[in-house]
Amino acid sequence: MAGVPEGYVDAGERWPRVLAPRPAYVLVAEARGRVNFMSASWVMPFSEEPPRIVAALDREAYTPELIIESGVFTVNVFTVDEVDFVYAAGTTSGREVDKLRLLGAEVARDTVTGAPRLVKPRPVGVVEARVYRVLSDLADDVHLIVADVAAAYADAELYNPRYGWELRKARILLHSTGRAFTTNSGIYTPKRTPRARSDLNV
Repeated sequence: MAGVPEGYVDAGERWPRVLAPRPAYVLVAEARGRVNFMSASWVMPFSEEPPRIVAALDREAYTPELIIESGVFTVNVFTVDEVDFVYAAGTTSGREVDKLRLLGAEVARDTVTGAPRLVKPRPVGVVEARVYRVLSDLADDVHLIVADVAAAYADAELYNPRYGWELRKARILLHSTGRAFTTNSGIYTPKRTPRARSDLNV
């Protein structure tokens, strides 16, 4: 990539790392009697009205196939305590092995959508989603999955319905690259600005 100012280095083909670290989630889906899950960090809120999320998922991965076929999935949020599980979930193919058995994971199907959610290990947050649209012509390497949020809930000890995660207690797992993970470290409050809004999407 061209146009690198003095004092910077060219990120080149690894430019996504400039936008890291990002939360490392585990997406779970079921179809044809098979449950599978994968780690994914390219997942984010898309809109509040209507409530939707968007996920950019590798075309070669097995879990997106199950998501597209079943039309439902869950996004499971973990803390740094489960870094080994999240890493293994993202580096083992469900086409070749039963990840539930291999990693000792368990799921429940008590969701609004019927999609499985992880219960072992226990996530600190879950978003239940229904596929709204799949866009496969925007990129060569990923499916862009837009999904409606059917339900969302979080650990009562770590989440405040008004303010979100209790950042002094919740150590949400963030992924940088490869085996490098990190987490949040403290709360930093900026000075108020005139007519300030609480969100940054302005």
